[in-house]
Amino acid sequence: MNQGFCERCIDLFKLETLRKLSGQAYRHGQAQTIVRSAFNGCPFCGLMCHVKICEVFGFPDGAELVESDPEDWVLVHVQSGTEESLIDSLEVQIEGEKERGYCRAFAAEGDPSSTLTSFRPIETDVASQTVVSAARQLISSCRNTHPACRAATEVQPPTRVLDVSRSNGAFVSLCSGHDLKSEDYVALSYCWGGDQPLKLTSSNMTCLENGISFTLLPLTLQDAVTCTNALGYRYLWVDALCIMQDSESDKLKEIANMASIYRNAAVTITAVVASSVSEGYLDYNRLGSVSSKFEASKSKIGHCHVDIEIEDGRVGTLTIIPKVEGRNTTRSMPLNKRGWCLQESMLPRRLLYYGPQELLFRCQTIDCQPVIPSVIEYTKGVDPPRILSAEIHDLNRKRLWYNIVHDFSFRQVSVAEDRVHALGGVINELEKKWEDECIFGIWKSRLLEDLCWVSMNESLVERSRHAPSWSWMSLNSGIEVNYKDFENVDAMLHDISGKIIHLTCRIMTKSHPSRGKIGYSPDFKLTSDEPDGKHVDYLYIGPARWNDIIMGNPKHANIAIAAIEIEDSVFRRVGLVTQNIHREHGVGTSTWVQALPKRIRL
Repeated sequence: MNQGFCERCIDLFKLETLRKLSGQAYRHGQAQTIVRSAFNGCPFCGLMCHVKICEVFGFPDGAELVESDPEDWVLVHVQSGTEESLIDSLEVQIEGEKERGYCRAFAAEGDPSSTLTSFRPIETDVASQTVVSAARQLISSCRNTHPACRAATEVQPPTRVLDVSRSNGAFVSLCSGHDLKSEDYVALSYCWGGDQPLKLTSSNMTCLENGISFTLLPLTLQDAVTCTNALGYRYLWVDALCIMQDSESDKLKEIANMASIYRNAAVTITAVVASSVSEGYLDYNRLGSVSSKFEASKSKIGHCHVDIEIEDGRVGTLTIIPKVEGRNTTRSMPLNKRGWCLQESMLPRRLLYYGPQELLFRCQTIDCQPVIPSVIEYTKGVDPPRILSAEIHDLNRKRLWYNIVHDFSFRQVSVAEDRVHALGGVINELEKKWEDECIFGIWKSRLLEDLCWVSMNESLVERSRHAPSWSWMSLNSGIEVNYKDFENVDAMLHDISGKIIHLTCRIMTKSHPSRGKIGYSPDFKLTSDEPDGKHVDYLYIGPARWNDIIMGNPKHANIAIAAIEIEDSVFRRVGLVTQNIHREHGVGTSTWVQALPKRIRL
């Protein structure tokens, strides 16, 4: 039993030792002894080297230990997550240090050692009866016991939904949603992956109302129908089949109602792993994904199996793995790269997240948890934030908006105009919460400050005409929203009408003596300092301050909008000036305030 384990590890994993360790640390040995044991093949010593003792296990003979002194003692803390369990996690610590390395233990259901741990192998079959039953219980419990997750009594239902109940889902038909009550339907969030092979138009509406075969649906929609039926619901909302795709008026009407559609669904299915509607998400290779995540990237040992004899003489097997952070496993998924899907993940009261390893549940009360308890760690939740949750009231408003825009701006939209619409539902909700107005992604209460965003992609060569130049929505680029605090806003806002901002500000023209010393960050790639053959002027907003993220020390800068004058007193933005100020030796604001204020239009 436990062949290859060193004597200290054999002693650690005896039942009597584990029981004695309740609340105490196991002094395993000196770091150099554990490294030597790992080289000799002890599996758990190898894991300890990976998660804490060495930065890299498998280093050549004679290499120095990276994270600890060879003579430091190594402690193992055995932790239980529930009163019934004995060993859920193992924390490896160098004596005298605060930081720990983490492992988790799990056992198969029915294994004799399953009584010792609360964790089970990851359930990769997301369509199994066990998983579906657990998902239904979580949805029901949420509806009955979570006040923050309850829908409003009066809601605007979707105009159309799909009836997926005919012949147990063998036929799907389009029907009116006007008589639906809140939470009577399931919504789908997925990647289109290009033009849709099947979509609602004026020419096929009658055919869809009469019903079509399940087999004519692309795979992702087939999977969504299967899941909707399995969860016990009759109706499914899918944008491609419930919005008239050849009617601009219908699209604008339904886009305006998007927040209500997702917010009032019983649950939203998120097809995280599928990059197009033709791929599907139920048959994704989750077993292979689990194996790759459990394989310690810098270690010869990705996991180890430990045999433990329990009281009745039976021997069970625990599997121990390095802790895996769930958030890191989901960020690169196809759904998290699509612009429209950001709000589709933020607005719903409940989500079933068909992820790369397992099925996750999320609501406005529970940030994220596996439908079947698993060893993957989700205490840090998954992106993006839940804007309907009570926690949002406690977050820094400026930081929340910074995170939303930063996330959204790096996502893809297939049509430039979508940049303006794809966050509409989130903006509507935040306008209510903050009692403010958002104009092309800029909040009216701090409009001048919010104008000071920075483009993070200089490869762009043009803007979208669907948003004004002063809005970050005009660029298909990564955006850093202004998070700095202005000490004094020198410019003065008069009003905003449509896409035009009327303001008074000081202008540093190219002829100013200091202009040549101060550069700017362009909104898109420029071939010269004179876009369209015009000089770039600096529209001064004011001095700002912030704390350096790395060093923590305060920093100061003068902020101005780089713009070209296209008509008399009419400017178009081309970039941003952030001119750092050293309080003792640098250029002060006096350089900027030499110019007289001038009323302009931006």
